[in-house]
Amino acid sequence: MKKKFLTFVYSFICLFGYLVIPHSYAVAAGEFQADYDVQYAIAPSGTAIVTQNVTLTNKLTNLYPQKYSIVIDSQKIKNVIAFDNGGIVTPQISQKDGKTEIILPFNDKVVGLGKQLRFSLRYENTEIAQKNGAIWEVNIPGVANDPDLATYVVSLRTPPTFGPNAYMSPPASAGNRWTKEQMLQGGISAAYGTTQIFDVQVSYFLENPTIAPKTMEISLPPDTAMQKVVIKSLDPKPKTVLTDRDGNWLAQYDLLPAQRLEIQAIAAVSISLRPPTGYTQELTEPDVYKRPLKYWESQNADIVSLSRTYTTPRDIYHFVVGFLTYDYKRVSQTPIRKGAVGALVTPKNSICMEFTDLFIAIARAAGIPSREVIGYAYTTNPRLRPLSLVSDVLHSWPEYYDAGQKLWIPIDPTWANTTGGVNYFDKLDYNHIALSIHGQASTYPYPAGFYKKAGKNSKDVRVEFSDTFPAPASHQLAVSFAFPPSVSSGFAAKGSVIVENTSGEAVSKALVSVQSAPFDVALVQTFAAIPPYAKVSIPVSIPLPSYFMKGKGMITVAVNDQTTRYDFDIEPLVYTVIIPLFIIAVVLIALAFISMRTSILWKPRKQ
Repeated sequence: MKKKFLTFVYSFICLFGYLVIPHSYAVAAGEFQADYDVQYAIAPSGTAIVTQNVTLTNKLTNLYPQKYSIVIDSQKIKNVIAFDNGGIVTPQISQKDGKTEIILPFNDKVVGLGKQLRFSLRYENTEIAQKNGAIWEVNIPGVANDPDLATYVVSLRTPPTFGPNAYMSPPASAGNRWTKEQMLQGGISAAYGTTQIFDVQVSYFLENPTIAPKTMEISLPPDTAMQKVVIKSLDPKPKTVLTDRDGNWLAQYDLLPAQRLEIQAIAAVSISLRPPTGYTQELTEPDVYKRPLKYWESQNADIVSLSRTYTTPRDIYHFVVGFLTYDYKRVSQTPIRKGAVGALVTPKNSICMEFTDLFIAIARAAGIPSREVIGYAYTTNPRLRPLSLVSDVLHSWPEYYDAGQKLWIPIDPTWANTTGGVNYFDKLDYNHIALSIHGQASTYPYPAGFYKKAGKNSKDVRVEFSDTFPAPASHQLAVSFAFPPSVSSGFAAKGSVIVENTSGEAVSKALVSVQSAPFDVALVQTFAAIPPYAKVSIPVSIPLPSYFMKGKGMITVAVNDQTTRYDFDIEPLVYTVIIPLFIIAVVLIALAFISMRTSILWKPRKQ
């Protein structure tokens, strides 16, 4: 289901046409005080019934408000009703450029210092609440800072059919109500539900332009702390899939000289706001994520100076959100990545790359491990939540490492800027799908959507909501043996055990135990994660000290709850080496004797 988001800072009120008795004057600040009680009641269909109860207090003796105007950044406004103490007020409604203006000509003419005019405005808005897949999102706009605004209190009611509240930003103050100070910070953002599910279809194109065979790789959508991926299909299957230090899934393919290969992948992606219970991401080499790289110039003097002022992830986030300005025109011009220093030089011409790069550079200069995520962020209003990367219109956002939680924390300073202050620091949302992660390098691996065939303009990344997520795979890990069927005693028998994930779902933990007989060799390896279609090889060496041993050998491999056995023959060295050597020696001696005998018989006689 498609959605559209409201602008989070919209025009507050415009009181105009004030009449002065007996003369007319233009309205000036300080002539009236406004107090608001605004109620949002969301119907099960998602329609928001908005009721504004307003009190205007005269601060002068000879003025009274004649009309009231409100401008809303939406044209999905209907069923407008208004009344004051004099009865029903007939609204004047006009719509233009995606906005709706409502003008109320008052019935009452309240004159006198301290006198109050009370009126109510009620309307329905179908863009406050939107259901996207399995999640209901509610976005209530904030207000501009008007000097005549005394109080502005907001309340919200949602139906139980929306499901559990996933987040509420900012949290309500006392009495489940929001205050003026909160609404000045960018409004209310809330979501209801537990998990969002997407189907992601991706096309890749690989080409080996060399005259030699070459191994090439693509980046598949990986598991993260808040993202679970199941590869439903991958055609053709890769040679193997590797996991790099950033957690990327890199599928490897062997290409012949001049070979071209088109790859199709379909993945189910589940997005949550919190990691599974007990989930952690150990950072064994934090310095890797603090070093300067291309676009992340953390040793630049200006960046270092900023890192001394903004020393925490939250401080850096707020600086970036407030310092940079999103450039909507630049998106359509195939923008070139400027990097953090370039963002500082031209802050008003920034898109998501600059918001991300500047955060990472300052964070790294401040000693905070940080990295970049490139992915697909679902949005139906690119003015509020824009996508900036030109290849299939992707999006980028930063992550920083929280040592206390042992987690990478995703944030989005770009959307915080374009939505007028929505909090994308304390929580992200259900709309960000990670396609690749850049930490140990600032440009690689390339995400899905960047493996395009020359001259091809079709869309390579397609994302749709889904109602179901695949059930956990059974018997994911298959065991095979690269081991000779027959070995000679007196030597070490060598080979390997291969454990392969045959499913499209990562195995979060695998305990592999290898034991052999009759000579006991015990190997135990624990794999933190084995990605889909990955193969891991475990070398096995079995000592067979007796030269005369004959019998059967056995290798038993236990992987989690399944056991696989491999039998091989053990032949005595005398059978496999000494006797064959003796036979060969006898044959050679016999051949030599025959050769000598023949030479004597054919020797010419003297005349």
